[in-house]
Amino acid sequence: MTSEIVDPYFLLNYAIGLLDRMGLDASYCHLTATAVVTAVTLLLAWGFYSFLTRVVVKYVVKLTKLTSASWDDILLDVKVLNVICEVLLTLFLQITVPRALSLYPEWSEASMVMCQLLTIVAVVHLVNRIILALYYLLEEKRGARVTALKGIRQMLQVISIFVGLIIVVSILAHRDPLIIISGLGAAATVLMLVFKDPIMGVVAGVQLTLNDMLRPGDWISVPSRNINGIVREVGLATVKVQNFDMTIVTVPPYSLLSESFQNWRGMVDSGGRRVQRSVCIDLNSVRYLTADERAAIESEEWFAPLAGGAEVANVTAFRHYLKHAIATTPSVKKDMTWMVRELAPTPQGLPIEFYFFTAHTTWVEYEEFQAGVFDRVLADVNRFGLRIYQAPSGLDILSLRQ
Repeated sequence: MTSEIVDPYFLLNYAIGLLDRMGLDASYCHLTATAVVTAVTLLLAWGFYSFLTRVVVKYVVKLTKLTSASWDDILLDVKVLNVICEVLLTLFLQITVPRALSLYPEWSEASMVMCQLLTIVAVVHLVNRIILALYYLLEEKRGARVTALKGIRQMLQVISIFVGLIIVVSILAHRDPLIIISGLGAAATVLMLVFKDPIMGVVAGVQLTLNDMLRPGDWISVPSRNINGIVREVGLATVKVQNFDMTIVTVPPYSLLSESFQNWRGMVDSGGRRVQRSVCIDLNSVRYLTADERAAIESEEWFAPLAGGAEVANVTAFRHYLKHAIATTPSVKKDMTWMVRELAPTPQGLPIEFYFFTAHTTWVEYEEFQAGVFDRVLADVNRFGLRIYQAPSGLDILSLRQ
């Protein structure tokens, strides 16, 4: 009996009988009964939706707050629950409103189509909300290790909207959705030509994300596009990079795939940044150490491997001195490759190259440390009777003329 009371068809027949007993004309009787039952149905739908949003959603949110887990707070957010209520409301209308208008087949069919369209819109809205909630959940789980999931999220949302539009068109055209999709195949070529750049951007954005080639917060450099800075956003069709001069550069993702770019994330994750620089020693200053020069330094710790009767070249002593200086510097990463080596002589002299990694990875600290190392090199070179090669300047030429 309870199910019959809320059944619009039962209410419609009951209202028609009641109005007929009241002596109302049959034509007006049907119209009045339909209007009354439809109004009651819409009123019940409003009450059903209000009960869900104001009572059920409220208590579900309270229950999620009582748990220690954070996933339910995101997946069962108020916005997601409200959209679920919208889907239930449209389903309720789809079941009841056409039955309330059953005496007028055209109205009943139109209301059915309208309710189906509302249901599709609500379902697409719900799918987008769930995708967004999953995106926030994954971003929270990753913590400091931020990934470029935004492009995938946007792609899934676009796909859901596209599928929803196909279903809407199929309902309005009274055609099977598969037929609509097959019909779009003929227009796919034209669409690919018109929307070539967005399509390439979507595909490239997915590749960058799935292959973990780029994340927000990465330091990248693309010399061909004057890019050298931090990635701020990896979107569906654009990548935003903030250069170190505070300018913002926006590039399509496919340009990063078609061109090479340098990602410094590996350097940051390893905790060591490479120092590779060289100084050129004047070949005319290379010689053996004198007895006095050797006596002044042979008591130092770094000279132990060179102790003995054989003569020692000043450049050899200088190289061992620099190796000891690097080995005793705390910020040098000893678990990574480090060395001081001689390169092939050039017209500018004998290059002495330093190759090591330092724990200072930030720009300012790295430059300060590197400058300190080479300040020491330039200051100590005279101690071994060596000279740094320097091309003659205008002042040198002027002094020769005098």
